[in-house]
Amino acid sequence: MDLTVRILNGQGNPASRDEIATLFAADLDYVPYRRNNAVSRDGLVTMTIPAEKAILQAKLLVPGYGFVWISADNRGRAYGKGGEINFVREAAECRIYDTETLIASEPGFVPSVKAQSMLADAKTLLALAEQAGSAKAAELNLTALAVGLWAGDLAVVERARLRIAKRSRRDGFLFGCAGFEYPYEREAGLKEIFDQVFNYATLPFYLARVEPEPGKPDYSTLEKLQDAFEKSGIVTKGHPLWWAHTAGMPPWTLDLRWEDGTISWEIERVISDRVRHFAGRIKRYDIINEAHDWCNAWMMKQDELIDMTIACAEAVRNAGPDCQTVVNTCFMFGENAADSRVQWGLVNERNMVPYSYIKKLEEARCDYDVIGMQLYCPSRDMLAIDKLYDRFSVFGKPYHITELGVPSHEQDLPPSTTEGDIYCLRYMYKGLWHEMNWSERLQADWIEDFYTLSYARPEVEALTWWSIWDNASYVPAAGIVHGDLRPKEGVQRLRKLEESWGFNF
Repeated sequence: MDLTVRILNGQGNPASRDEIATLFAADLDYVPYRRNNAVSRDGLVTMTIPAEKAILQAKLLVPGYGFVWISADNRGRAYGKGGEINFVREAAECRIYDTETLIASEPGFVPSVKAQSMLADAKTLLALAEQAGSAKAAELNLTALAVGLWAGDLAVVERARLRIAKRSRRDGFLFGCAGFEYPYEREAGLKEIFDQVFNYATLPFYLARVEPEPGKPDYSTLEKLQDAFEKSGIVTKGHPLWWAHTAGMPPWTLDLRWEDGTISWEIERVISDRVRHFAGRIKRYDIINEAHDWCNAWMMKQDELIDMTIACAEAVRNAGPDCQTVVNTCFMFGENAADSRVQWGLVNERNMVPYSYIKKLEEARCDYDVIGMQLYCPSRDMLAIDKLYDRFSVFGKPYHITELGVPSHEQDLPPSTTEGDIYCLRYMYKGLWHEMNWSERLQADWIEDFYTLSYARPEVEALTWWSIWDNASYVPAAGIVHGDLRPKEGVQRLRKLEESWGFNF
């Protein structure tokens, strides 16, 4: 099927080349198809899609809102053959529809006057656009999209606050952070900040760190970390037990192969040894990391990646039946699949993304407990994140947001950044939300909205920030403490949120 799509800026001209280049199609589960677009001189995009229905997504600069991924799904019906699609107008109409649907879905929910006014304004702007000339119509459509995105953000967070107010404290909820350098003996005050806002920590179980020589694991660093966290009353998780990324693989693993059974044998040996060594002390593990065609240094086929995940789950079950098992995934919206981009491994006609990977695991009856989701600077509005949670709810599993962070200011990547991480950090995790520049206050706003939205969802059981300070954060400047150890506004905002929900660490 071919679709013709036009993306216009506020002057009625084609959007920038870079914005048009991001346009891709996905199926009704929002799983992307490999991008196959042709762009004419006047900016009209012809998309060739291997299906009769498709959802459209593009990353746009939306004045008055930010630089984010925008979706258009024809009010849940998707697009088929037909006339030219005005992407911006369609996206605005879809966001209004989604916001009204969300409001109607919650008995007794009445949005704020601000949210209702913005929603009404978005509808009025679209109505005015129908009567305007082409250039003015484009401006009104884009403004309607911006206002509609704001209305959706307000409504979904306000609904979350209502849900939280209706129920008691979630006693088992985990407010986490990467804890690789704890207790920060050389960084005065950092441990105290960690202990004030987090009750959960992730420990580094990367194979390259723990077992650089085969059969000679060194647990001294992990034991020191575990001792310190136990002393502080903070529960822990091991991350990851298995990861086919060269950053986590020691040289001795490079000759392993799925076909001869050496990978399976090492999974059983390595995971059993780790879990038994920390029996009774660590009861949660990311059993495998990013195995949905993204990190596949052994060039395995998709069904082999599924079998490898099952092997990891079985190894933990055998060694520690009481352990909670997390299958960790990244790029939750799958944009990398549209780019035909992987970190290591095969580029298939249609690479797996987290949703299709988890679906295959369910079909194969993989015995695991939790879906792990990474949400680094997702460049999505809050309602889009809530819809993501809705989509994954079909699997009936709880979610742990295992890695997340947004910056407090613009900071360039260090010179040593690898090509794969440049793709992640300059493209996948690059975005703006609500304003045209990140700031401490804006980071704190995002934290407040995202944590509120997530805490209100019964599927979400854990949120892990990565990391506490800028000197260790994956996304540059995404710590909640500056490199010079000055706390950012996000520290106080997160602590205030936790206290309002009945937590005091």
